[in-house]
Amino acid sequence: MVFDLQAIFTDPGILSLTLFALCFAITTFTSRKGFVKGHTARAVRAEYRRSWAESVVRNGDRESALSVFRNNILVSSTILGGLVIAVGLVANAAVAASSEGVSLHMIFLIILMTYAIFSILMEIRALTYLPILLGASSKLIEKNEDITKEEYISKLLDNTYDDFSDAMRALFFMIALLVFSFDKILFIAVTISLTYLFVRRDLSEKSRIEIF
Repeated sequence: MVFDLQAIFTDPGILSLTLFALCFAITTFTSRKGFVKGHTARAVRAEYRRSWAESVVRNGDRESALSVFRNNILVSSTILGGLVIAVGLVANAAVAASSEGVSLHMIFLIILMTYAIFSILMEIRALTYLPILLGASSKLIEKNEDITKEEYISKLLDNTYDDFSDAMRALFFMIALLVFSFDKILFIAVTISLTYLFVRRDLSEKSRIEIF
């Protein structure tokens, strides 16, 4: 099979999807770099979680913490169920179109859905373990983890919120992919706008708990 490289690099669909992949990679990178670039929004949100964990452990407010964990698991489980259904619908569409070949657009959609599902599963896994840590001995945790109980809980909370944030970022970019079939220029505009919002959310100096 001979590929026409000139046709590939001049195809607006392929070019726009390449830009899409680059933008998603940029937001993933800036999200990870948020902790090491000074007083960033991501670092501020982590400070809030650390302060909450210290307050819960110090005051022994187990019921409040369990309520937060249950609510987070409920929200994530609902999103997970919707994603599983969506994956089934997309898989059926891919099978139906298999005679003509699966489009690059469809491949991107499946990858993002898989990424979101994996991120939410990792978040739920950590959330189900956190209640055990609340009742565990502070000395035992410090002995095994070399950090205080408060620090360890806040560290796991950081992981859960990072995983949830990764899933939400994938969902937002999936919305952009839905625009691809209608208008390539609008698709590029939505992709660039989302990239700006996510980078700003992670690297600005305020908490940016809201995305805008």
